[in-house]
Amino acid sequence: MSCQQTEDKKTEIATTPAFNEAAETEAIWKVIENETKCFFDGNYECWANNWSHENYAMQAWNNDDGSFDAAIGWEKINAQGKDWIEKYYKNGKNVIHPVVKKEKPIVKFFNEKTAYLIWKQYNADKENKNYSVSQETRLMEKASDGWKIVNVTAIWNSKTKIPVDSLKID
Repeated sequence: MSCQQTEDKKTEIATTPAFNEAAETEAIWKVIENETKCFFDGNYECWANNWSHENYAMQAWNNDDGSFDAAIGWEKINAQGKDWIEKYYKNGKNVIHPVVKKEKPIVKFFNEKTAYLIWKQYNADKENKNYSVSQETRLMEKASDGWKIVNVTAIWNSKTKIPVDSLKID
């Protein structure tokens, strides 16, 4: 028997596309911007669509009196958010924060489906004369239908006001 050279067979290697952090950050930021706009515009359905509806979701905030509150689990977040939208924003008839500006976020991906963001946000008053500053964080989770908010922590400085014409960010 003679030695026969085996044919080179091309093997197809299944490759998964590389994780595109910039594209994922952009997708996350769109969800965050949309959730903020929907909430401040008093659009309940739109607001709710940006959230994870899981029992481990959480929303936390401080109050003007120095206390804080937290809604843990989608049921409580949903009840609190819906109540706030109906009571204060009157389902869009009462726009309390007509302009919101955000600084560029710090973004940390823990893996391809979990990200953490931190930024400073400027929330105009109803008359669009002054901004209240809030320190914002989001924990995001990628679900089958895209990125969803798992955690919002918003700490507002309600005492210090920044005149709208003095803010130097876009």
